[in-house]
Amino acid sequence: MKKHVDLFYKNITEQWGNAHSLRTLCELTCRNLMEFFDVQHCQIIVAYKGQWHSLLQLNETGIQYSFPPVIITENNHADIYDTITTQDNKQPFISSSKDFHRAWLPLFRREQRIGWLIIDFPHAANVDLQALGQLRTLLASEIDADLLSQTIKSENSSRRHVEQELRNSQHEQVLLLEQLQAMHSISFMLWRTKSIKEMLFIAVDEGKRQLEIDRMAVFLFDEKHHMHGTYGTDIAGNTTDEYYFESVIPNQWYAARTLKEKEYLAVQENTPLFHDLKQVGFGWSAYIALWDEDTPIGWIACDNLLTGRPFRSYHHQLLKQYGFIISQHLVRHQAEDRLKRLNKDLEKRVLTRTQELNDVNKMLEKMSRLDPLTNIANRRVFDEAIVDEWRRAERHQLPISLLIMDIDHFKQYNDHLGHDAGDLCLKKIANGLANIERRAGSLFARFGGEEFVLLLPGQDSKAAVFAAKKILKAMHDMALPFPHNDNERTEPIVTLSIGASTTIPTQGSDYKTLFNTADKALYRAKGEGRNCYRLLL
Repeated sequence: MKKHVDLFYKNITEQWGNAHSLRTLCELTCRNLMEFFDVQHCQIIVAYKGQWHSLLQLNETGIQYSFPPVIITENNHADIYDTITTQDNKQPFISSSKDFHRAWLPLFRREQRIGWLIIDFPHAANVDLQALGQLRTLLASEIDADLLSQTIKSENSSRRHVEQELRNSQHEQVLLLEQLQAMHSISFMLWRTKSIKEMLFIAVDEGKRQLEIDRMAVFLFDEKHHMHGTYGTDIAGNTTDEYYFESVIPNQWYAARTLKEKEYLAVQENTPLFHDLKQVGFGWSAYIALWDEDTPIGWIACDNLLTGRPFRSYHHQLLKQYGFIISQHLVRHQAEDRLKRLNKDLEKRVLTRTQELNDVNKMLEKMSRLDPLTNIANRRVFDEAIVDEWRRAERHQLPISLLIMDIDHFKQYNDHLGHDAGDLCLKKIANGLANIERRAGSLFARFGGEEFVLLLPGQDSKAAVFAAKKILKAMHDMALPFPHNDNERTEPIVTLSIGASTTIPTQGSDYKTLFNTADKALYRAKGEGRNCYRLLL
């Protein structure tokens, strides 16, 4: 328990050091009581000009303010009126109800009661009034100092008031120059950011620190008139990611002034302050409009929740200038992001188009190398392959073989059945013989008309004869019917004649020699009865 109490006093001592008003100091006190103790309700009452005034109340739903403070009467505060007006005891005491224990802590200064701190605890809570003795002393001292300051101010002469105002004006000019320099520093940092998120974080984090603003948050608008959170400030003063927040643009005083009346800055003093749509304090609130030419694109929200610093006269110009700087950087980043998205889209479209062109080119290349009727390699492929394989065979002194095939009596086939039937016959033969030779480098192609070729690199005459026999057998197995009439005796099936040749190229020789020899062998096969092969070396 002692450690708990010590941490409570450490927190409020640090936070009070930055508070600029009694109201802010009292807010911090109540918030810490709620955080460190099981408090249900907290109220601070002060004596001023012979009457009791309720400065603020805090419960689980938030802080309730009265500004100016409400005078306590039997009608509006019946639950506490009799106690604070008749109780003479200088020591804290506890009263109980069915719902809670109420701790009454009188605040004394120079033997005079100047206020009350009233705290409601649940029945189960361990209420240690002695632990709150130091808080009574500290709070009474701050209240007394504030009331005394107000009394002194009210008694100041006009001359001294003018002198003070002059000193304040000079001091504000110095502060303004310092903060204008700070804005220049922030702007330089913003120019170096690489993304909108980084820019907005620095805008909030550095804006608070260098411009001495308690809390700051940036909200951006979309085309649907919704506002989206970016970075903001929690009630402890930390910069937090608030991108989760989304809401319709509220119909509030600042919206009307900045959006409808197109003001760059809307400020309201002595107004409730909120966090996550819950009231957490009271002070000044400012909304800086962000513009892209005549289009509103967002707000910067500012307030003095944490320290109660007053809104100074130079803040009007300072915050307008800050809004202009943030607008510039935001518009710049949005334009860069749009350009990046456009470039990315263009790159994607170019890549897609390039891929489509590559696919088309590959398809055209493939088509240019295929015979359009039979869908096997065409003469162009054969002409390229035989040159390459001839050179390889010449270089390594390897054998190379070539088979030239011609369909027997194909003109008669076409004359009887028509060219469509002839084309179908060519397709069937090409399909039946395409995979008859699977050894590496071999090439089966349509040479033209009814002629086919089979190139066998690295294979000798025995391999050529073996391939020719397989082809003849495959043709016999296909048994493609050949047309005939009653008066003429013709072959019952379509057949091939094959001419084959094999050689080992010598230096300076030409592949045409191999081709011509195979062609001669083909004519010999034709002359010696067809449906056979002949080999010439």
